Amino acid sequence: MAVLTTGFASTNGDDLALADDTGTRTWAELDERVNRLIHSLRNAGVGAGDTVAVVSGNCNEWFEVAFACANAGITYVPVNWHLVASEIAYTLGDSGSKAVICGHHFLDETAKALTDERSAGVEVALVIGAPATGRFQNFDDFVMAGSPDEPADQSFGGPMFYTSGTTGNPKGVR
Repeated sequence: MAVLTTGFASTNGDDLALADDTGTRTWAELDERVNRLIHSLRNAGVGAGDTVAVVSGNCNEWFEVAFACANAGITYVPVNWHLVASEIAYTLGDSGSKAVICGHHFLDETAKALTDERSAGVEVALVIGAPATGRFQNFDDFVMAGSPDEPADQSFGGPMFYTSGTTGNPKGVR
């Protein structure tokens, strides 16, 4: 079980951990999905020391990504969903993101951002709440392809936030 969720999954597995407009997750379900996501990211070549960008509103999947990254030594970058494609591309390039995960409401701008040369380092693109399309794989399918087993070699990752950029381009702060 993922280090950050194992205690809750062991003692409160059937209790509610997350809820959004589309569904709920118990602690046991959250823990399993975090494990699967870590394995799927590793299988796709995204691991400790890498960066994942997330263009999404508040949803269960956002927290799954945050927990997976926090357990796998991956930095995650919350990207403001109000940004346009050129601004998203700047953030993807500046942060060195190897993967981008976006909510279906933000698919168009994120897809445009991936055509920008600054996004050339993005190897994995996932969409939450929509079928696979173009470069984007369905997030749930990607998660479920991973093993539910506890990942080996877990290490702490965390967020990198971007400043407002009032004195120039936004800056990433770890």
